[in-house]
Amino acid sequence: MQLLKAAEVETGPQDRVFSHSRARAIVAVAIVLAIAAVLVVRAVTRHWTPGYYFAGGILLFLELLRRFVTARFRPSNWLVRINDAGLFIQFRSYLNFHLPPEDMTVVFLAYPEIRSARLVKERTKTQDASNQNRTQTQTIRYIELELAGDPAPLEKALSDERGEQAPTAKRWYGSSSTLYQDFPVRMEPAPFLRIKWDVVPGPKRLLEGLRPYTAIGDPVFLTQDFVHLQGLSQEEQQRRLRELAQRGNTIAAVYTARKLYKCSLGEAKEMVDRIMLEGTEEPKNTPAKTTPL
Repeated sequence: MQLLKAAEVETGPQDRVFSHSRARAIVAVAIVLAIAAVLVVRAVTRHWTPGYYFAGGILLFLELLRRFVTARFRPSNWLVRINDAGLFIQFRSYLNFHLPPEDMTVVFLAYPEIRSARLVKERTKTQDASNQNRTQTQTIRYIELELAGDPAPLEKALSDERGEQAPTAKRWYGSSSTLYQDFPVRMEPAPFLRIKWDVVPGPKRLLEGLRPYTAIGDPVFLTQDFVHLQGLSQEEQQRRLRELAQRGNTIAAVYTARKLYKCSLGEAKEMVDRIMLEGTEEPKNTPAKTTPL
């Protein structure tokens, strides 16, 4: 196992690269622009003034999502690279390309360091933050690797990445910092490493590439319920909140914390942030009302 900077990754023409789809981003942008164009044409030909406002709102929305599109066209847009020696896994989100390049954000695993690999499909049930009477279900795919070496250095690197602070940048409206709570790789628990698979090609292609070198286990199907947490201990509740935030569902985690502990939005956000940093330890300054419903 070797930790590397992204710039130190050796690439070759025969590498198989797994990254976020650029084609899907182009198609999505084309659809949005087409809708805006139709609204403008209708506004001009039929003198329908609201069409201008709707088109402007759509273009503003597209501008807000511009980073999600442009980030896919950067060299840093890759999750896994596989060659004849092993595989490189980048655990920094492609959206956080602006963070310091000198950080160790890639781990190289030689094939003998991987005991087994399998596909894990996990269905998660969360509360709909926009409607407290509804729930939403999401299916997430992972590649789970069982590591043979000492995972401690990688665990520390993953922890450091979660605690990374975004640099302040000057913008037209002032100074601000941007950090996306997107962590595609996590230890669950050691020595099992999970890679969130929302890239292309699909997970089966990676497993096919690993098959000559390691054991491939049968797929696993899991279900996680993040809605009915009232009957759990506070320690278990906060572990679930941390896990929910680590999956990228920070909004759902904050909403769930408010519902569980009857605290303000600021207190709930502070709690989730602290749980993320402190692991399963009980955060300090927990809101006074911490008795489960």
